Amino acid sequence: MRTSEDAERVARLLGVWRGEAPVSVPLRDALAELVDGSYLPAGWRMPGQRALATALGVARGTVARAYAELTASGRLTATRGSGTYVRGAVGLVRPDEGRLTSFGDGQVVIDLSSGALPGSELVAGVMPEVGRQLRERHLQETGYHPAGLPELRAALAARFSAQGLPTRADQVLVTGGSQQAVWLIATALAGPGTSTLAEDPSYRGALEALAAAGGRLRGVPFTPVGMDLNLLEAAVADADLLYVQTALHNPTGIHMPEAQRRALADIAARHGTLFVDDQSQSELGWFRSDPLPGLERMADPERLLIVGTLSKLFWGGLRVGWVRGPREIIGRLAALRGSIDLGGPVADQLAALQLLPQADRQRELRREFLARQFADTTEVLRTVLPRWSWSAPVGGSGLWTDTGQDAVALAQRALARGIRLTAGPAFSPHGGHRTFVRLPVWHPQGRFADAAQVVAGLQVTRSP
Repeated sequence: MRTSEDAERVARLLGVWRGEAPVSVPLRDALAELVDGSYLPAGWRMPGQRALATALGVARGTVARAYAELTASGRLTATRGSGTYVRGAVGLVRPDEGRLTSFGDGQVVIDLSSGALPGSELVAGVMPEVGRQLRERHLQETGYHPAGLPELRAALAARFSAQGLPTRADQVLVTGGSQQAVWLIATALAGPGTSTLAEDPSYRGALEALAAAGGRLRGVPFTPVGMDLNLLEAAVADADLLYVQTALHNPTGIHMPEAQRRALADIAARHGTLFVDDQSQSELGWFRSDPLPGLERMADPERLLIVGTLSKLFWGGLRVGWVRGPREIIGRLAALRGSIDLGGPVADQLAALQLLPQADRQRELRREFLARQFADTTEVLRTVLPRWSWSAPVGGSGLWTDTGQDAVALAQRALARGIRLTAGPAFSPHGGHRTFVRLPVWHPQGRFADAAQVVAGLQVTRSP
């Protein structure tokens, strides 16, 4: 049973739900929105009352009253001895009462749940050239390129070839950022009847996509140098897919050493396992000028999918990512992508073409910026939250931090004060790492110190 994990998932979906009314009323209304918006689908088993109460930091009776009223309204149904299940939507809430558009952002004062970075001035600098190319050529075409703009696919293929992995343009799919790339892979390759292994912890967006695909998802514990290869050896025999981040790991900021990567590639090769090496963070290393290497020179290219993006390096608003892999799989992913949006924005892809030659310059700018931000963030933590601990990452935009307490409960308390934290279970296929939070090293309002002071006053004294 996954009662506690399901409860924590519901807690994350609820966002900021407390209001002026008695606690069970806003909880009931917030849960109703999850049901009506199909965030909790029909037939899904609700977490137990005690588990949800613990995750939300409320009394069990509060959850019981909310469940009873949702059952009376037809949204839930209770089965004796089995549990409470989602029955289905009854009626959508009025738009002005909704909280799910951005999962509660309206009441969040400081968001410490995302590692997104500010955009580069280089993006604005290429826009005049993008406009010229649109006028001279692309506006006379349909603009639909499900597999990506041909010239961008060719440029990315040349980039992979220069890195030691010979690649043709038809082995590259351009996507709407790395998240869409991971979703396409999960949907196409990790459906019902399949088995996927992932690092534990791992990128939460990938875990959500893989779990939603319907296959079996299992985590392999992490070590200071990456995935535990002894445990992987024992689990990989019946795995169809292996999702890893060998170049730069999210959330820990670890770069897997070369010997470890070779051993990982050898294990997968012996079992014929298909690799997904998500290198979305590879451009954000702090101690080297070139991208951090992954499996591109070690794994069988016919059993390897590499995910990348420009959104981390240049700007999250530039939705350009990619998948490099075997032609047959790329074609399958392109067909799936075409059924969603017929291809990404041409202007974004033209901008990407102009920005790729400037990647070295931008990488250095990012490296200097993140080093300063890391120093500022860790100084605040040492001063305001001295019991929190972390291992220094080799790059990335986040800090994997051990709070030494129940971080799930702490995150709920902080959310009630307008501060959003992401606790460790969101990064685990099995709800682990309960004492951890992933913090951004940069915050757009520069208010991290203020948030840390608030969190320091909310710390939970009881360990999980």
